[in-house]
Amino acid sequence: MELYQIHYKKAADFFRAADHLIYVTMPVVQDVKIIVTVLGNINLALLHGMDAVLEYERYYKRVLPLATSFDMRFDVFKKRVVGRNGFSNQEAELIAEIKTLVDKRKGASMEFTRSGKFIICSEDYNMKTLSLEEIKKYLSTTKTFLVKVNGMIKN
Repeated sequence: MELYQIHYKKAADFFRAADHLIYVTMPVVQDVKIIVTVLGNINLALLHGMDAVLEYERYYKRVLPLATSFDMRFDVFKKRVVGRNGFSNQEAELIAEIKTLVDKRKGASMEFTRSGKFIICSEDYNMKTLSLEEIKKYLSTTKTFLVKVNGMIKN
């Protein structure tokens, strides 16, 4: 199994976990804190999907060997892949946005739930609110992205 296939399989697994948490577990448990776990799974699905595309491109020698840092890989993805194979700037922006949200949450000084939303506060009390509807939109866009990734690497 090639490296790009391994990355795609991991991306699909993380997506399935996030989807299950939102549409099966969340209605039963009724705990907004599940949003954080779903956001983490969406982030990992997007990162592994992006890595699958980059490794596929590297396998066919369309890009040079890749760095290990997210910023460098994301830069190659934006410059070399977006616009080709049906990938859009919206999907690249989603990857960056989700990565930023996860990083903000890791560095957050406080986080809490209020009226069905998860709120992340930074050191200077800038707040970011995550709602269930917003997470479902992220999940939908992630699904579209992974369908495109699958179509690319299956050809």
